Amino acid sequence: MTTIDLKLTLQLKENEFFKVGEHIFTKNENIKPLEDQLHFCGSCAIEVFKEYESLLTMDIMDRWSKLTKALNQSTSCCAVWDDRKIIRELVDNNEHSVSWYVKNCRVC
Repeated sequence: MTTIDLKLTLQLKENEFFKVGEHIFTKNENIKPLEDQLHFCGSCAIEVFKEYESLLTMDIMDRWSKLTKALNQSTSCCAVWDDRKIIRELVDNNEHSVSWYVKNCRVC
């Protein structure tokens, strides 16, 4: 197996990505195998994260990823979450149980 280092120049539309440090989160999965610093998320998440882009860290993104997986596993697959409230709580470093997020961040 050979390893090749690549330098990439990407052109992404403003509504297709947001940045956390040197990492880029995008919904464009065609470029997934090209770069370790690219991460993928849905269109709705990009819109919300763009608002908090300057406050995000990779620790917050890891916590968000684990939390949303836990929320989705603990409720019906039809649940819709208030991503703004979830991100605000993570940015503010507020500690809550998963059940708190279910009660306070579920969009009915």
